[in-house]
Amino acid sequence: MEIKKIENNKHDYMSLLLLADPEERMIMRYLSDGDLYILKNEKGTIGAAVIYPLGDGGCELKNIAVAEEFQGKGIGKTFLKRLMQIAAEDYEYMLVGTTSGTEGFYISSGFVYSHTIPGFFVDNYSGPIFENGVQCIDMRCFKKKLRE
Repeated sequence: MEIKKIENNKHDYMSLLLLADPEERMIMRYLSDGDLYILKNEKGTIGAAVIYPLGDGGCELKNIAVAEEFQGKGIGKTFLKRLMQIAAEDYEYMLVGTTSGTEGFYISSGFVYSHTIPGFFVDNYSGPIFENGVQCIDMRCFKKKLRE
């Protein structure tokens, strides 16, 4: 598998990004200023992620998605590990905001709980978001130090 940074035509990867963030308007808020990385294999582009610079030496993983037919095979975890290695070249830590339903993915990759943003998904999206039949309301944020 190969990871490639995309400089132009970032909107071309919107269908993948929408797997992790269901509203194009929200993706557009971070896509232009973030670094877009895609994951490719012999079948084509199977993943996408956006790393957004923060002003204090850190970055935020705003989006990470793997095509549905490749989910559940450890590809997302491998993609995240490689993204952390890439980010460590420029940033001291990585922050990620997620739902309670997917926080285990980040915890298993060494992220630790940082804080909660109450009502984030209700306040910032045009309609309710459900994950595994449960409405997403609060954003749970996790942090990982990238350098020792």
